[in-house]
This record gives sequence, C-alpha cells and structure tokens, in this order.
Amino acid sequence: MALRRLLPALRPYIPRFAPLSTAPAVREQPAAGPGALPGRGSAKAVRPPVPAVDFGNAQEAYRSRRTWELARSLLVLRLCAWPALLARHEQLLYVSRKLLGQRLFNKLMKMTFYGHFVAGEDQESIQPLLRHNRAFGVGAILDYGVEEDLSPEEAEHKEMESCTSAVERDGSGTNKRDKQYQAHRAFGDRRNGVISARTYFYANEAKCDSHMETFLRCIEASGRVSDDGFIAIKLTALGRPQFLLQFSEVLTKWRRFFHQMAAEQGQAGLAAMDTKLEVAALQQSVAKMGIASRAEIEDWFTAETLGVSGTVDLLDWGSLIDSRTKLSKHLVIPNAQVTPPLLCETPLSRVLG
Repeated sequence: MALRRLLPALRPYIPRFAPLSTAPAVREQPAAGPGALPGRGSAKAVRPPVPAVDFGNAQEAYRSRRTWELARSLLVLRLCAWPALLARHEQLLYVSRKLLGQRLFNKLMKMTFYGHFVAGEDQESIQPLLRHNRAFGVGAILDYGVEEDLSPEEAEHKEMESCTSAVERDGSGTNKRDKQYQAHRAFGDRRNGVISARTYFYANEAKCDSHMETFLRCIEASGRVSDDGFIAIKLTALGRPQFLLQFSEVLTKWRRFFHQMAAEQGQAGLAAMDTKLEVAALQQSVAKMGIASRAEIEDWFTAETLGVSGTVDLLDWGSLIDSRTKLSKHLVIPNAQVTPPLLCETPLSRVLG
C-alpha cells in the first residue's frame, strides 16, 4: 500500500522540522564556530529562537515579493472574486487557447493564474523560487496541486465505491457499523464548498502509487533546498477512503473501551489525562469478559509499555494498536446478546495488516 512505502521516507525528516507557524517567519542560522568545517554546521549548534512576525508591518511581510508580483496577486484576487468570470471560466479558457495558440496561452497563464498559484512544473523549475524565498527567511510548504476533472455524478460514484465494501453495498453489513463511519451519497462529491484543499477520489492502487511517487519527489525537492521544509500530504490520495473510515472507527471504539474499563474502576467522568487503569483490575475485567486470558493480557503490558508507573493511561492504551500485538482476535466478542462486538466486522488485522 502506498501509505506504508511513504511513511519510512518521512521519518528522517521529522526531527528536523521547525515549529509550526501561521506565517512565514525569519529563520536565522547560527554562526559556525571557529572549529567548524567549511560547508558543515556544528553538530552541537543550537538554533536561536525564531523572531516574532509583525503582521502589521506590510513592508516586512511582503519583503520577499517584487512589485510586479504584488500587482499580479492583486489582479488575480480581483478576477477570482468576479462571479461572472468564474461561471464562464471554462469557455474563456477554451476561446483563449484557440485565439492565442498553445504557446502564447501557456505564457499568459504563467504570467497570471498559474504563476501566482503554482511554484513550478517539476523539481527543477521550483528551485529558483524556493531559493529566492529562502534568502528572505521564508520557508515552503510543497503541495501537489493536481485534481481530476470529474463531474459531480462521477465524483459521487467513485466516493461511494471506495468508501463501502461489497458486503455493505449488498446491505448485509451496514447495521454493524456506526452511522458516523458510513458513507452517505449526500456527501459523495467532497469538492462542494471546499476551496482550501485538494480533493482526491480513489481510482485504483496504481493511481495511489503514482501519487506516492509524486509526494516522494516533493520530499526530495524540499530537502534539497532546506533542512526544515514542510510537505502537504493528503492521506486520501494514498489509499482507499474505506481504510481511513475503518481505522477511525477502530481508534474511536478502542478509546471508548478504555473509558468503559475506567468506569468499572470508579474513574468515570475524569479527564482523559487523569484517567489511569490499574493493570491488575484491568486484567481481571478483560479476562471476565472473555476477550483474552490472563496470560495473553500479560503479553500486552510489558515493561516497555507500562514504564515504572504500573498503570495504563490513554497514551499507553493507544500504543497497543500495533500489528505486532495481534489484538484483532481478542477484540471481536462472540456473544453478541451480552454486548455488541467491540470492532464488529473491522478487526485490527484487516485494518492494520
């Protein structure tokens, strides 16, 4: 799956991320010490804190922009706010392409809309802009800005197909899933009202792998320019939305199970961070419910999981959701007349494996 191949590529970059900011911030690199080698920073050098950004200082905020770029931004903003233009943009693009020809049309787009919203066509073409922004202390968040041109009907069909299994489409499995994790046709076209993010629709695994390769190239491009770049990755472009729905359901029910165990230990109503389960009482409760034997439960809670506290908090509990713990066979309760299955038809082995 594309998700599995992408995560290892992200891990080396995680420790080097700068703190999140709501606006471009000036980043200052520490001066190299007298013993530092040319071209290398000191391993022990500590980066000074990022200065606060004064959003009221227009000169500082737009220091990296040229005058003609600001004029283009204002023009594009005005045009995008013109309803008549938006309603007929496809016809206008078609006529412009016919009148100007493909070469002049591409040049016009790069001078206006394309040049304003898009950094470049490939890794090489975006490098000058990234270096220019970097010189003014402005970082980059790379986003793969491509969407399929689908009609609302096609988008709805693709969404419903990718969010439901064959069993659910037959109607035999819908009653075993929480309603909030079931796809609904009214929300089939997820593009409606969304203007701030890309929208992907599942086609097949080959398409997901293609998106993954593009995201990997974005990671490489960002790492080539700076050591603290950001990448905008859409998980919905890397796998079936049904997987994300099922995994969300697993996480929610797993947390619900934790609070159920906490209530049995007299901790109902406590804040999540204050709730801690006693391991001995937890083992007794889980064994009594028939989920697992005491020996099996002891394998869940090792010294690595519990630490020195001897109790299980919500973070410890969440760390148990791992394909190596083999919890899936324990989380489907056979006697549905006593209590409904914890994970119903969504065992962890299917979601995580």
